[in-house]
Amino acid sequence: MEFLIFSDSHGRKNNMIAAIDRQIQKPDAILYLGDGICDIGDRYDGIPVIRVRGNCDWRFPDLPINDTETLSFEGHRLLLTHGHLYGAKSGVGGLLKAAKELEADLILFGHTHRQELVTIPDEAGGKPVYLFNPGSIASGDFGTLRLEPELVLFAHGKL
Repeated sequence: MEFLIFSDSHGRKNNMIAAIDRQIQKPDAILYLGDGICDIGDRYDGIPVIRVRGNCDWRFPDLPINDTETLSFEGHRLLLTHGHLYGAKSGVGGLLKAAKELEADLILFGHTHRQELVTIPDEAGGKPVYLFNPGSIASGDFGTLRLEPELVLFAHGKL
């Protein structure tokens, strides 16, 4: 499965459209990690969009969007969050704790506006835990994820 990952658009929806248009192949889904939930709907050009609420999305309390989503694809468990509820600006400790509680091996978050990829190996030889921040699409940063049962491939992109 192929995913396009955005966060922190803050009204710059044209940057998301530009990033989508740059893709050689349409992704299976777009994952949106908050702070601009109205900048993209729940579907774009036939592509489903899975969104979570960010700390700047409080102005839209009536939208049926959660603060976090836990999804399973290709034998992996993904936690989607904006990151503010887990103290992402202070480090990844809160995100790692949530990953352990939810048995997630992929944590996708935003909030810091910085592209980041952290890999935490499993001491028992199991799946590593990946923490991925696509950066802020308002600044032209985005991410991609290719996911297969035995493959996790993240990439950062820049407009």
